[in-house]
Amino acid sequence: MKIVNQKIELPVIDFAGKEVGKTKLVPELFGIKPNEYVVQLSVKVDLANRRQATAKTRTISEVKGTGKKPWKQKGTGRARVGTRRSPLWRGGAVVFGPNGKQSYKLKMNKKEHFLALASVLSDKVNTKNVLVIDSEKFSSPKTKDFVAALAKMNLSGKILFVIDNFDENFLRASGNIPGLKVDFSDNMSVYDVLNADKVIFTKSVIADIASQFEEAGSEEAK
Repeated sequence: MKIVNQKIELPVIDFAGKEVGKTKLVPELFGIKPNEYVVQLSVKVDLANRRQATAKTRTISEVKGTGKKPWKQKGTGRARVGTRRSPLWRGGAVVFGPNGKQSYKLKMNKKEHFLALASVLSDKVNTKNVLVIDSEKFSSPKTKDFVAALAKMNLSGKILFVIDNFDENFLRASGNIPGLKVDFSDNMSVYDVLNADKVIFTKSVIADIASQFEEAGSEEAK
């Protein structure tokens, strides 16, 4: 990991789009040189783990049809066959097909995942696509009010909000907006960050990330 930006400071805005302060970002997470390989690997793992095993084919015991032998074994001049449900026949079973229990899960170690997350966040900061809002608390559960707030903050397209506390009004108001996704800070996805045009953190998330790094640094010093 190579840190290329030690001092990162962003303005903090409210839902009216007004600046209400400033906050410092952790350089180990927002100021490194992106590593494209681990980002690609993390996206591959993320998408594979989201994949559901919905494909399924019928085995010979599940195909509809009689189990009676179509004709006698010898003397007909035709190929021998034991059942109309044979995989060799049209409408018959499928050999070695998906059974609905297949797993596409992939694993990635924590250091690689952290490097991938830091890489995409640093890239978003470099392209000025990261915003910090004062709080995720929203006064109204109505979608139209949240759409108006997004307009005041000059936000459009694919938007990712990263929050750390559950707020019913915020989640209800933002739930039906196309292109808007909400992640909790302890379950932030590399793919979601990479896929978003703008990433919005709450100030409390930034403070929590900073405190975690301070604690990690103090433990290493001991």
